[in-house]
Amino acid sequence: MKENKLLSPAAIFLLGVNSIIGSGIFLLSGKIYEDAGIWSLLAILCAGLSIFVIAFAYANMSKIYSKNGGAFVYAKETFGRFPGFIVGMVTWLLGTVTLATEVSALLTAMKMILPNLNSRLIGIIIILALGIISYFGSSIIAGLDNLTSFVKIVLVLVFIFTCLWLVRGLNFSSPNLLTVSSANIGGFKGFLSAYGTVFFFFTGFSFLPVNAEKMKNPAKNLPKMMSLVMLTCLAVYLIIQSITIGALGPELTKTLVPAATAFSKIVGSIGIPLFVVGICFSIFGVIVATTFNTPTILASLAQAHEDVPMFVSKNNRFGTPTWAIILTTVCGIALFLSGNYVFLSGLTVFMSFVQYLSTGLANIKKKFLLIGIGSVLFSLVLLTSFTLSVLILGLGILILLVMIYFVVKLDDDEREKWLKEHQEKSKGADVNTVKRL
Repeated sequence: MKENKLLSPAAIFLLGVNSIIGSGIFLLSGKIYEDAGIWSLLAILCAGLSIFVIAFAYANMSKIYSKNGGAFVYAKETFGRFPGFIVGMVTWLLGTVTLATEVSALLTAMKMILPNLNSRLIGIIIILALGIISYFGSSIIAGLDNLTSFVKIVLVLVFIFTCLWLVRGLNFSSPNLLTVSSANIGGFKGFLSAYGTVFFFFTGFSFLPVNAEKMKNPAKNLPKMMSLVMLTCLAVYLIIQSITIGALGPELTKTLVPAATAFSKIVGSIGIPLFVVGICFSIFGVIVATTFNTPTILASLAQAHEDVPMFVSKNNRFGTPTWAIILTTVCGIALFLSGNYVFLSGLTVFMSFVQYLSTGLANIKKKFLLIGIGSVLFSLVLLTSFTLSVLILGLGILILLVMIYFVVKLDDDEREKWLKEHQEKSKGADVNTVKRL
């Protein structure tokens, strides 16, 4: 049987950069400037360094547990079944929230050129349509991912090299250190808010450990590539935020897509729709990939990892998990309707926070004390940056997961029977293939 081709270090690097650089820096640069003024640059640096420590906590655990799964594998193997279930479900919910957030990001960007857009209705239609498409499976995901990755890289390079000349030192002067908004809520509180928002820019890094088994020598390559990916993305974010501040100054808070507004100052009014279309195309690629990948997380939890009912993992005749797709689509729509893009990005960070905290604690238990304590501390600082609405919904979801775990009693014998039948079918298929050859 032909072996699957493993990812090289270069492929890991590109996968990491594409997973991390998303809608955040293009759509939320004005929000973090409103919160912290030019200190938003320090917020990006601090958040990036914090994530760097947390990424090493993941890398430490990947040396011990090299199989796919990331945080929920570390939680189950280190602390047991119940924590594994909670973190596993949070991992699936992180994908579902990301889907809702990126759809909201897409529509937020589109409003720059279509201000009267009915965002809620179109958002529901997009999520529902992609859920239906994913039921039938698709072979275009890899190609679309590569294409949107290329568009994203071009967008970043075009923005940097065209808008760099717009930077004015006056926009970094003392009158603009803190905006009126952040002055009203308190300078340090505004900084903490920006710090928490910037974590959304980096949440995609946790996608790498989930695919550890697809990499060549993950124990060696994953930590190295994680470091390089994080430093690259941190540098890109600092450069883009610096240019938008230098080019727009206080005007940065008055536009939905600051990068597009800055770009229009170079090429004229056509610059806004051109740049927005590029951003939307890049975001749509993330949406499609998330739509297809997230149900497989829930299905894998049912098959092997955690206490999820077995029927969730059963595939239809197209080879896709029907109930996992339905649950992902329904939850994605519900989360999309729960709030706007800024709220959903905060909820995404909250789900990531649960993973960061559990992985940090796992490091401490495995005697990686320095990295583990650092991860836990940075996670707890992150907790202070959430709005009350994000905390209420996030904690409510965790309480619901705890209730589900103790109310739904799963039959381990039934699970073992299903797995045995599944393995026998796989062996039978392999035998038939050999006979035909």
